[in-house]
Amino acid sequence: MDNKFFLNSLAEKWDSICYHPSEKVNYVINKMGLKNGDSILDIGSGTGVTIPYLEERIGTNGKITALDIAEQMIEISKKKNIYENLDFEIKDFFQYTTIKKFNHILAYSCYPHFKDEESFFKKAHSLLQNKGKIVIAHIESKEAINSRHREEENHIISDMLSDVEKICELANNQGFKSIYKEDNKEYFIFVGEKI
Repeated sequence: MDNKFFLNSLAEKWDSICYHPSEKVNYVINKMGLKNGDSILDIGSGTGVTIPYLEERIGTNGKITALDIAEQMIEISKKKNIYENLDFEIKDFFQYTTIKKFNHILAYSCYPHFKDEESFFKKAHSLLQNKGKIVIAHIESKEAINSRHREEENHIISDMLSDVEKICELANNQGFKSIYKEDNKEYFIFVGEKI
């Protein structure tokens, strides 16, 4: 089963089966260093879990583009997230093109689904402003994520989440400077700055 079909099939019940405590999401968003007026590309945005948190920090002068491959996920997000400075795009991240350059790209709870990690960072680099940040974040441990993906291998196409040091190396090779990393029982977070 491909990812798009799988995610679309779960869209209606996604928010009831995936729990995102506000204190943990806030912890992740705080690591982004957002400022009022920033622009954000929220990739793998799904049902828009992070959008209210992002909106709160960037204000009405900022801009959020929610990008996801699964149109049913985006439809759920549109019902929940009604902001004038929010756009939705139904597209594969690797196929996404725009003349805009973003201050931040957020990959929240979706990074293992981007199987070509080198291309992931290359694409992110091309979409960011100078000194823009790529943020990869999960609100649980690498072990918990990888354990679940092993169980779901017949249902969804994803890779195992790499060690944060490997991600640092991949990012550095594609023009990013690692500015924050956390890999423990509670969180997996990487923040890289475009150089």
